Amino acid sequence: MLGSLFLPLRNVLSPQAALEYANTHLQNARKANSSELALMYCNEAQKALARIRTSVRKALVSSVTVEDRAMRNEIASTYFELGELLENLKHPDKAQTCYKNSEKWG
Repeated sequence: MLGSLFLPLRNVLSPQAALEYANTHLQNARKANSSELALMYCNEAQKALARIRTSVRKALVSSVTVEDRAMRNEIASTYFELGELLENLKHPDKAQTCYKNSEKWG
């Protein structure tokens, strides 16, 4: 069951797909019965967001369209939520990385 939730490391994701995977993993992390499992889901969420291709990331950040701004805000919000979850799991360094990524996207 868990295998279908995780992507191979080489996949590059569109921003929409990355958000979908990341949010699915965040939901699973919130529902997890153990902190180890929650951390595993958080790591997968972070990996999914990191798989947005650099060229796409740069285009989104510099774009002024309403749709692109909305996508950036969603990504920033997801990174922020991930940071909060990691902070609650007693991983402040990982949380700070997510907060910084949230600022970069927002």
